Amino acid sequence: MRGVLRGALTVAVMLSAAVLAPRPALAQLSNAWNCTGKPGIAWRTQIGGCTDAIKSGKYAGKDLAAVLHNRGVAYRGVGNLDRAFKDYDEAIKLDPTNVTFLLHRGIAYGASGNADRALADFDQIIKLDPKQVDAWYSRGLTYSNKADWGRAIQNYDEAIKLDPNYIQAVSNRGNAYLAKRQFDRAAQDYDRAMQIDPNDPIPHNNRGNAYYQTDQVDRAIAEFDMAIKLEPNYADALNNRGAAYFSKGDLDRALEDFDRVLRFNPDDADAKSNRAMVLEKRAKASN
Repeated sequence: MRGVLRGALTVAVMLSAAVLAPRPALAQLSNAWNCTGKPGIAWRTQIGGCTDAIKSGKYAGKDLAAVLHNRGVAYRGVGNLDRAFKDYDEAIKLDPTNVTFLLHRGIAYGASGNADRALADFDQIIKLDPKQVDAWYSRGLTYSNKADWGRAIQNYDEAIKLDPNYIQAVSNRGNAYLAKRQFDRAAQDYDRAMQIDPNDPIPHNNRGNAYYQTDQVDRAIAEFDMAIKLEPNYADALNNRGAAYFSKGDLDRALEDFDRVLRFNPDDADAKSNRAMVLEKRAKASN
């Protein structure tokens, strides 16, 4: 019995989606309304500000579309996807070729589990502008979520051609190769991601998973150690290191890692499940 590994197919990396860059006049007005669509102002404050801007009647056409989009971003920020979709839809009706609006709606569809609608938006962006790197990456990510690894890799390839230092695309392409059990190709991408950003813990976690899946448990633990050193509360790496210790029969260290995850995230399902396996094995050994 082995613990549940996590993060080998990590797709919860941050999207580097382009943020809205309104025309200068609108930027000044949107700042005055606290309606920027960017982090830095509380999302609920932005919802109120954008709503006031819309009600003011001062905006029409593409300017109104920008305000609606920014409110959609804020609604997504507070987890209200239904309201976000309403605003994105209205913004896109007013400005149908705005790739930023399409990108953010596609990302929201992906977050809601509607992969087909997400792909439709990313497809449209790429038709409008084949050099939109975030659309290629986001489409690859969506195919990864559908376990369509071949198409995922093709899209990551295009993103990396456009931006060789796009670490999320490089790391997730490695994950896709790992899912296809092409371990050498996966390792190459993880190494490349580490070169792009030596302080990013995700490639270490993912390379640890690759070692674990090829029964190189000690090398896996060394990678998880490095990921945790870079980010001490990295739940995936802690869970994975615990699973690796469990596979070696080191129940004390395994339990320590699962407990550590549960201290800062008591609802972590994998840590709970893995911890239960440790306690069960311990109980059997003492009988």
